[in-house]
Amino acid sequence: MSEDSIHRTTLVPRAASQLAQVLTAGRQLGIAAQLKDDIERDRLVALLKRIPSEKAIWWLSRSQPLSAEMLKRFAEKWYWSELSGNEDLPWSLELIERFEEQWDWAFYWGWHNWSGLTWNKSLPWSLELIERFEERWFWGEEKSWYSDKMNSDDWEWIDNKKGRPGSYTLLGRFEERGDWAGLSGNEGLPWSLELIERFDEQWDWAGLSGNEGLPWSLELIERFEKYWDWGMLSMNKGLPWSFELIERFAEKWYWIELSGNKSLPWSLELIERFEGRWMFAGSIYDYGGLSRNEGLPWSLELIERFEGRWWWGALSSNKGLPWSPELIERFSERWYWEWLAENEGLHWSLELVERFGDLLPSNNESRPWSIELIECLKDWRDWCELSGNEGLPWSLELIERFEGRWDWELLFENESLHLPTLRPADIVAIMEHHSGGKLISE
Repeated sequence: MSEDSIHRTTLVPRAASQLAQVLTAGRQLGIAAQLKDDIERDRLVALLKRIPSEKAIWWLSRSQPLSAEMLKRFAEKWYWSELSGNEDLPWSLELIERFEEQWDWAFYWGWHNWSGLTWNKSLPWSLELIERFEERWFWGEEKSWYSDKMNSDDWEWIDNKKGRPGSYTLLGRFEERGDWAGLSGNEGLPWSLELIERFDEQWDWAGLSGNEGLPWSLELIERFEKYWDWGMLSMNKGLPWSFELIERFAEKWYWIELSGNKSLPWSLELIERFEGRWMFAGSIYDYGGLSRNEGLPWSLELIERFEGRWWWGALSSNKGLPWSPELIERFSERWYWEWLAENEGLHWSLELVERFGDLLPSNNESRPWSIELIECLKDWRDWCELSGNEGLPWSLELIERFEGRWDWELLFENESLHLPTLRPADIVAIMEHHSGGKLISE
């Protein structure tokens, strides 16, 4: 046997052995990850059993992929308003029909916010579905018990969400019911020049001007130049922004709104070209203009170039700046330190706190969040504020450590909190615990 043959026959078993080791290691890692997930899920189940019943069931109603059988089994316990907005349910025409009387078809919960089945984007939207429950949807044309508390700007319409079927047939079918202000802001319609021209008398042109879903082009803007709401157009992030487009309609733009638009092709050249038109400082309209705009090409050079024109309050809150100890030091006499301390784009390290701690407001705790820090502050921190704070190092350990202090609704609404999806058996165990004993399904 040649030396090469001996070498090849030696390599084959070695390669096979290495592959087997890799596969074994992969399986072991998979098992370890599964065990970790199971432990986390078990801890969550235990936590949900300990907290007040209404908070646990409220969270389950709004977040878990509950089956039709689960909905029926605990029908008297669920929060149906939350279920109606739950996008993870197995939505179908049959499911909607089965619990038609329980769904909350539309409700207003304050601060211009609506919810309910009418606004749920995960429903299997179709002309058939809309016609089937035509009298139940909230179309916006009929007043209800809260109408005396609302003004015209507060109303939302069935048409005003992505996910609805959009077609000439649907628009024509419900032309008298639909609110055209809502339709005008619907990014999900099959927008085209033909569609806009077809209903040009019905559109709300302010809503249309702010709609990012239109097939925006220079030609489209020129075609309806006299119809646009140029204030809304100036804020629209969907336009094909370019130096030429800004130049073309320089006399029509609302420069306050334009100054806050992150989608412009920002550059030092662009800012200098229209320097006399931009809103650098703050006002009641733009809340900071260029100074708060995170889309600018922020650099030490840019800040120094217009140092005397910025609104330093808004600049102190701007998450887009290239924050560093050197930048903070360079303009230490200009910053609004209370605002700087709350800036989520500035990651306060122990080094920064030690270096600039004497300049921070005495009542501000702008330090790196940790369980230890929260422990020190637990007796006087606003726990509603903490519950909604997306900057905390969220974990089950953190929640368990202070479980007697959280505002559970604010905590469960916190987008930075990622909790495991529960298994059906877990949900049954929690529901039976809060129901005072085992329930027998019908």
